[in-house]
Amino acid sequence: MKHLLGLLLLLTAFTSCEGRKTQRQALSESIEEFKKAVNIETIVYIPETYIEQDVDTLMSNGFRVKIKTYADMSNAVRFSNIKDTINYQTYYRNFKFDINVTKDDKVIYNKSFNKKKVNKAFKYKGNLVSGSDLYNFDTLAVLKSIQVNDDPSYTNMVLIDIMYAIPETDRFASHRLFIDEKGKSHIVQLGEK
Repeated sequence: MKHLLGLLLLLTAFTSCEGRKTQRQALSESIEEFKKAVNIETIVYIPETYIEQDVDTLMSNGFRVKIKTYADMSNAVRFSNIKDTINYQTYYRNFKFDINVTKDDKVIYNKSFNKKKVNKAFKYKGNLVSGSDLYNFDTLAVLKSIQVNDDPSYTNMVLIDIMYAIPETDRFASHRLFIDEKGKSHIVQLGEK
């Protein structure tokens, strides 16, 4: 009788396990299929719309500096991040800027900069070795700030500090543009991280 009961129990176990999936396995596989099949994409632009800022500074040394910055609506840097089933696409717009410097009501410096001109002026190159300080600045860096430096020790020139940074990282590069009273300029890299 014991053997018959054991045999009956064994047969019941084999016949009830037909290779079907448990509810947990079925749910897990269904979720994985959903993640593969559904592609939700969220697109964000920073800034979202066109923005423009004008700064007009009259300095005590007789220089007048006008800086106009504005979003380049056709040039942005894209960063992707996939979380769960959502593909987040964030576009950081590049900025153009114009610098106009006058001394004694005479224009001595008037230049416009876009990303291509900045790359050349700041020596952001595509052929830099991975790991170098300015690696990928030519393609990924965007304007973080631009401002007139009001250091009173420079009486015969204008200093403008410009910072570019790679979004979603802590990498940045600072430069200083020097413009003398004759309109000649040169750029010095202050630091990078």
